[in-house]
Amino acid sequence: MSTLHPLTRTLLAHCEELVLYVQQRFPGRDFARDVIHEVCVQLLCQPPREPIAKPLAYLRRMSLHRAVDWCRQPAWRNQSMLPETEASEPWHSEDGACLLDFQQQLRILINIIEALPPRPRQCFLLHRIHGMAQAEISDAIGISRNAVSQHISTAVRQIRKGWEPARRYLAASTRPADGLASDADVCAQMSPACSAVEC
Repeated sequence: MSTLHPLTRTLLAHCEELVLYVQQRFPGRDFARDVIHEVCVQLLCQPPREPIAKPLAYLRRMSLHRAVDWCRQPAWRNQSMLPETEASEPWHSEDGACLLDFQQQLRILINIIEALPPRPRQCFLLHRIHGMAQAEISDAIGISRNAVSQHISTAVRQIRKGWEPARRYLAASTRPADGLASDADVCAQMSPACSAVEC
């Protein structure tokens, strides 16, 4: 497995601070966590080539840009207009154990993605992070659309096998007739902002 980029290590070390930074400017702790999760996966896919003089400032800016992008998506705006349910708890009720679990799960996900074979990793990140359609990926990297689909499925299976949040989602989700959740279901759960993109 390759070593983490220094910027990814900075993100992991300052995860709570970055979540709070986003949360102060946008509604909801879950939203802020999703933003930081997306930033982390983006760094895995495209780490900066040049050294970053102020990594924490760079990560803050990156996180804000990602949050703004999400807010501009019509699906997110419609969801954010819905009234909050009585069951939802205020962010301050969450304790350190919840944050620790989030950080651990994020590290596990990063390790799983980095351990993927090169092609499945590339196809998965292009599809889930960059929102490229399978046909676009096929044209860009010069393989068939079927091969792209198989690589994405391979990546999703590995993540589903090794990542606890994906297993919890599978246990709670409605399963198709064969008893297994589809790769598209798991893929959507891993990246809420990209759930509109077809797996």
